[in-house]
Amino acid sequence: MEVEEPGESGERTLTIGEAIREALREEMRRDERVFLIGEDIGVKGGFGGPFGVTLGLSDEFGSERVRDTPISESAIVG
Repeated sequence: MEVEEPGESGERTLTIGEAIREALREEMRRDERVFLIGEDIGVKGGFGGPFGVTLGLSDEFGSERVRDTPISESAIVG
């Protein structure tokens, strides 16, 4: 992932997906109780689920905190 360096004002330009990924990563680093559950997000080296939002999080935090679910809404809900 290519991240733009901050300009003189300290601001960066991110896509919505990049901003969400950055926020998730920041919170997961801060609080070990935070975990993610979703379709196609918990595959190491995977594509990061829909729109690549979780790309790299399973590699960094492992399968205990980034849980993959079946592509079945009724299986996710229980």
